[in-house]
Amino acid sequence: MNTETYSRSSQLLHWGLALFGIIAWLTGENADDGFNSNGFLLHLYLGLAVLTFILLRFGAGILSNGKLSFRGWTIFTREQWRLAAQDIGQLVRFKLPHRKMHQGIAGLVQFSGLLLFLWMAASGTLIFLLQNSSESTLFEAIEEGHEVGEVLIPLFLILHVGAVIVHTLAGDHVWKSMVKKDHP
Repeated sequence: MNTETYSRSSQLLHWGLALFGIIAWLTGENADDGFNSNGFLLHLYLGLAVLTFILLRFGAGILSNGKLSFRGWTIFTREQWRLAAQDIGQLVRFKLPHRKMHQGIAGLVQFSGLLLFLWMAASGTLIFLLQNSSESTLFEAIEEGHEVGEVLIPLFLILHVGAVIVHTLAGDHVWKSMVKKDHP
């Protein structure tokens, strides 16, 4: 298989999201000690780093024409869901689906991950900004939604990292696309 490579800036966005996102998720329990605790502040700053990277990623997706572009990433079309269903059918038969970038089940998992990280970063920021109104219904709804995201992050990581592992075992070293230098 010929693994595509990404630019250093693309790789930086990916690794920034991965690193800060996972560490923020891992420190989430520390935030339960209260708004003025060191654990909360650590989790907050890591979450703000995730927000920065996810906003940069969405900006690149909207404004760029390259591999990061959202153009052609038709996530909400009937065709995308049909391709994803075909991919699941192939996986059930222990066959590895091969699609263009962002198509089929891979595209759905990747875009869902971006939305999940956006939700977690935005809702965490809102929790911080609304901390003085922690008795309000809006605050409680956002906080509950943030907690739902805590459960979804491991599911996303299992799907995303699991897919990389399965591809690697099948001889398609997709992980190299996020570590190899892009050739002009």
